[in-house]
Amino acid sequence: MGGIGAHLAREVREHPDGELAAVVDVDREKLQRANEEFGVDESALYTDADEMYADTDLDAVIIATPPGLHDDQIHEAFDRGLHVLCEKPVVVDQSAARRLLDRVTDSDLTFMAGYQRHLNPGFVAARERYLDGDHEPSHVTGELTQDWTDHFERGTNWRMDPELGGRGHLFSVGTHVLESVLWITGLTPEAVSAEMEFHDDEGLIDKKASLTIRFENGAVASLADSAVAPVTREHIHVWDDEGAVYIDGEDWGRRYLTLIEDDGTERQPDLGYENAPTKFAAFAESIQTGEDPPATAEDVYVVTALLEAAYESARTGDRVAVDLE
Repeated sequence: MGGIGAHLAREVREHPDGELAAVVDVDREKLQRANEEFGVDESALYTDADEMYADTDLDAVIIATPPGLHDDQIHEAFDRGLHVLCEKPVVVDQSAARRLLDRVTDSDLTFMAGYQRHLNPGFVAARERYLDGDHEPSHVTGELTQDWTDHFERGTNWRMDPELGGRGHLFSVGTHVLESVLWITGLTPEAVSAEMEFHDDEGLIDKKASLTIRFENGAVASLADSAVAPVTREHIHVWDDEGAVYIDGEDWGRRYLTLIEDDGTERQPDLGYENAPTKFAAFAESIQTGEDPPATAEDVYVVTALLEAAYESARTGDRVAVDLE
């Protein structure tokens, strides 16, 4: 029932087929929010997941805990025959991502990753340009900035604990850009070179990162991430032989698509952003129809493999192949 959990709870409550049957949180004050704001009966508020599972008849679970806890929580839900929507970053390493992919492949249960860019009409239109058309990306740039200064100075936020947060800002937030580039372009990453500045002496919690990614088709992406900028900004620019797609936004508001034509003219198509589905709506539809969700375990596996290679490159100073086997 932190920020993302409350946001998703609101989506459930606003969906005609959704019922928030129970909530688990170790923070009793946040549990009270579930009662006061979302109308969850106090008898359905828990600090222990096993008790909740024993008491409650569920169809699905939404996981919005720190990523270091996700692996066990996802598989516990699967073991109980429940569909799962899990916030990103979904898992902290490639072995867990492989385990998840194998589990989902062999299951009739729905798993959806919480990559909300897959629901944004601008990102969807950009993806269609490359997956459904004749365009091929040749050069990509991307950047995400945010201010984690308070986290670094206080040191008390769970993001500063690798056991809970996994890695630093690139892993936790910059993954939006990495995963979006992979999803939009459909390109397969071949190798990555990375430089990072770390908050901790162990080299686990990065503050700044710069990546150069080479794809199998010869395209190159230059991506940057910073946790010590005064504002939140994001951009993804993908060029091809006939122009480019630009996706830009600030703070955590909506990202908008601009198309650049081969003659240099620009236009912003009317894509009906206000009609984009919520994460829960997309998750529920996938359960009801049996179709794949917008963000899959395969998406999780590829971006996790790329992140793991990037951190190894930053540690060794070498260019590292991205192992997708």
